[in-house]
Amino acid sequence: MAQEGRAQYEPVAEIGVGAYGTVYKARDMQSGKFVALKNVRVQTTENGLPLSTVREVALLKRLEHFDHPNIVRLMDVCATTRTERETKVTLVFEHVDQDLKTYLDKAPAPGLPLDTIKDLMRQFLRGLDFLHSNCIVHRDLKPENILVTSSGQVKLADFGLARIYSCQMALTPVVNCGSQVGTDLGGHGSGWL
Repeated sequence: MAQEGRAQYEPVAEIGVGAYGTVYKARDMQSGKFVALKNVRVQTTENGLPLSTVREVALLKRLEHFDHPNIVRLMDVCATTRTERETKVTLVFEHVDQDLKTYLDKAPAPGLPLDTIKDLMRQFLRGLDFLHSNCIVHRDLKPENILVTSSGQVKLADFGLARIYSCQMALTPVVNCGSQVGTDLGGHGSGWL
């Protein structure tokens, strides 16, 4: 992890604010190209950075080696100590102009042509298949985390909640939500679904 790498990047505009940090469009001062900076403030403990932060960076670094066309590319990681108890981690990604929500909002009526929809879905599923083939579950897929380049290339992004799972893990088809779901069937028998 680079220290004080932010000086290499000049923020141009704020792209968005999420639960875990702020994302900026920035210019790489060496190459002149645009990048996306995701600034995450994390509380440090006596053991260093929290496991969740280390896990996200490790997962992104693992994906970096594959250079999949439908996964956003991590370019750099910078860490800056803000205080004794807080560190700012900056993840530097390739910049993509828009997310799927913005892309769809810009589509003229009556909407996207069927061939475009098929192409977007094919790319999305290729990215998802790549993740699953590498034992990675994204866990936060939504239009804001699916990026679309100006040329129509789909890229999955924001791996803050993603997890690597072991292929030997017992994956269950049932999720216990803590409450029962279904109908009582009029009080006759157990009709819970």
